[in-house]
Amino acid sequence: MNWNLRGLKTAETRVGVVGLFNSGKTVLLTSLINHLMEQDPEQFRIGGTPSALIRKFKRHPVDSHWSEFNYDAHRDSLVHDGRWPVKTKDRSQFVCSFERSDWAFTDCRLKIYDLPGERIPDALMIGRSYAEWSDLLLKRFSDDASYRNPAAEFLDRVQASSLDREMILLAYRLTLARLILSFKPLISPSTFLLDESGSTVKRGTDAEIAALRFAGRSSDRQFAPLPASARASQPEMAAEFERFYDEYRDQVAAPNIAMLKACDRLVVLIDIPTLLAGGVGMFNDNRDLLQELFRVLQPGESLVGSLFRTAAYWGLPHQFRPSTITKCAFVCPKMDLVHPMDRDRLVHLLKKMVGRLAMDCDGLEATYLTCSAILSTKQVPTDDGSRVMAGMLYRDSKGNRLPPGEESRYTVSEVPADWPMNWQPGSYHFPAVYPQMPAMKSVPPVQKNLDTLLDFLLN
Repeated sequence: MNWNLRGLKTAETRVGVVGLFNSGKTVLLTSLINHLMEQDPEQFRIGGTPSALIRKFKRHPVDSHWSEFNYDAHRDSLVHDGRWPVKTKDRSQFVCSFERSDWAFTDCRLKIYDLPGERIPDALMIGRSYAEWSDLLLKRFSDDASYRNPAAEFLDRVQASSLDREMILLAYRLTLARLILSFKPLISPSTFLLDESGSTVKRGTDAEIAALRFAGRSSDRQFAPLPASARASQPEMAAEFERFYDEYRDQVAAPNIAMLKACDRLVVLIDIPTLLAGGVGMFNDNRDLLQELFRVLQPGESLVGSLFRTAAYWGLPHQFRPSTITKCAFVCPKMDLVHPMDRDRLVHLLKKMVGRLAMDCDGLEATYLTCSAILSTKQVPTDDGSRVMAGMLYRDSKGNRLPPGEESRYTVSEVPADWPMNWQPGSYHFPAVYPQMPAMKSVPPVQKNLDTLLDFLLN
């Protein structure tokens, strides 16, 4: 008789997943869940060789105050709508449990926390007062030309001898709108871009966007950064802005960061093809925000912390074990947009961009991966070595969306061996394609390195 001794111990893994705009979080999580539910050990290998088997997969209710990651709707949209899922509009969670054939006495409970990329700029507020946040933003607006031009009207307004509250708020909303239209990610407060109800900015001019959005939680709780001179000359306005800022920091920004800090694993998605296509300004903005995120998360642990965590694992139920981020996977998604000859270069670029973030964190184990959650392109052999790919193109050369159709052949850029010292938007070209998701729910999509990522997170 075979006795199943699994379940004597539960290994709970809490994974926080973050990525800036359009990084592919929803697609990655949808594909990962599909593979956990319907594992084919030949296509999704975990553990040693041969692959361990995943069995007794079960979904569980999410924690209170969380929205459930809508796996079923996201998979359905990939199949029937012929498009990538809509972006995350709220923080969400997915909770599941399963057994692994290579774990003798332990079953696995996996909690995945998905934070919208728009919320990452709120990390600037953590540990900072209203005055410190104001000085930090205003310095960025003044020192960086890519921010100085959109913020020029606002900078003039807050330095004027006569200050009007409504005009300052309008000028700041116009600044945020212009930053959005310039694809700049530093939108603070983030609710201007994605409010607490999940409403996002609609297309329009800077004036149209500014008229419809709030620099705060609501129209009557807005705030804007003020320089020291304005804070001194207008103490009532400064006090009001500070009150709304404190409320926002404590009730919007802080809970999201606390959620990530409660995880023991972190997945950071960095879309290198988009960064190459977007220019050096986009690279700098993304790296700066990741530095801020790591400043507040402080991943890693001391030797004493490691010993305490090990003791807690053996001595406490999984619900009561303390967590700290001890593993971080930096992942470049959408590797299938890049020609196979260049995919190894993506790992090098990833390490050059964020390797120091991990190196500065004591007790943090980091890995650098490329992956494709839904492999949707293939290489076209050529005699001259040109980088020709085949896939169902998502947009035409003018950026207009194409209907799903026949597979096309197209050329992609060569990925540089190292980050250039300077490059302009449009210097590199990696066209988006339609996802190739099987309609049969029991058949997960073809993936690349998603199983390697899961192995790193669970082991």
